Amino acid sequence: MRPRVLRVITRLTVSGPSTHVVLADRGLRERGWETLLVHGTVEAGEVEFDVTDYTIPMHRVAAMSRAIRPTADASSLASLARIIRRYRPDVIHSHQSKAGLLTRSAAMVASPSTARIHTFHGTVFGGYFGSRSTQAIIRAERLLGWRTHRVIAISELQRDELIAQRIAPPHRIAVVPLGIDLDRYSGLDRTAARSALGVPNDTIAVMSLGRLAPIKRVDRLIEAFATVTAAHPAAHLYIVGDGAIRPDLERQTATLGLDDRVTFVGRSADAPSWYAAADLVALTSDREGTPLSLIEAAAASRPVLATDVGGVRDVVADGITGFLVAPHDRVGLAARLSSLLSDASVRATLGAAAFRAAARFDATRLVDDLDGLYREVLAELHSRTEHRR
Repeated sequence: MRPRVLRVITRLTVSGPSTHVVLADRGLRERGWETLLVHGTVEAGEVEFDVTDYTIPMHRVAAMSRAIRPTADASSLASLARIIRRYRPDVIHSHQSKAGLLTRSAAMVASPSTARIHTFHGTVFGGYFGSRSTQAIIRAERLLGWRTHRVIAISELQRDELIAQRIAPPHRIAVVPLGIDLDRYSGLDRTAARSALGVPNDTIAVMSLGRLAPIKRVDRLIEAFATVTAAHPAAHLYIVGDGAIRPDLERQTATLGLDDRVTFVGRSADAPSWYAAADLVALTSDREGTPLSLIEAAAASRPVLATDVGGVRDVVADGITGFLVAPHDRVGLAARLSSLLSDASVRATLGAAAFRAAARFDATRLVDDLDGLYREVLAELHSRTEHRR
């Protein structure tokens, strides 16, 4: 009989965690696992992940969402407990904070002997919620983390943060980096991509791809871009993505007189073509886990300019595959941006190095890691059971 894994994610949006879970589910099925992916509902303004190309069993818990809603959360908890009892998995693996809290709580009631695993794709220990909410989340994560058979961090830096917050015993915290379909982003023709997207061939295209949320600090990038436009008349900034603060960013752009130098693309279902069309990719967030956009940029042989936060350093080797700057170093950010705009040979060298480094984020490696970790945890639990007899 094939081993069963139940994987639960808060919601399937166009994001790194969603890409991670659907690729992993597909790969695990090819390795002999039976899988069921449970997900909640996207928030207003979010874009739901298109699962058309992924033939994996899925189930939606409609009441589950990112926001804290006590009545809906109680309903989701009951639904997850019913799913666990019905599906009878060998492994229960949750992703993201809300799904992690609800799924592990349900599992301890519905099937306490089943292997419980949770992945932190980012952390909510600062910058996302108010101090009271953050402290409540930390307490809940500790309570559950010490009752979780394996906690997964997606980077060494994230593992260090989880240990510092005493989220789980250090020996139970494993590092499993993200994995993507690298081939989807490599080898695309730059000229063809530019023609399809309307990017002029003589433009030096700076691209930012992701949610337009306060913590992403796209305003910081626009400000830096404004300081270098006079010296680089061929440069153009393309902001691919959408979100609540888009009107604020558009006003900032207008105030700086950049309407003809900055394009707000909005949401795009064709990220690979945008990477192919870009000359460099920028990410200027205040906080990050391991940014999927930077892995995608590397797979497309594009150099990166990014703030040195969270797991960014696990993707970008400063001076080798791109440049890192301190998040509040406005002068340094503008200077690095200007240097990349000035020299196509530097961009090509950094991009080639990024492509070579991207190999460690291949989806096959991700599936290998998860398959091995699941079997390791199951063996540990089996050994404990035998020891008690």
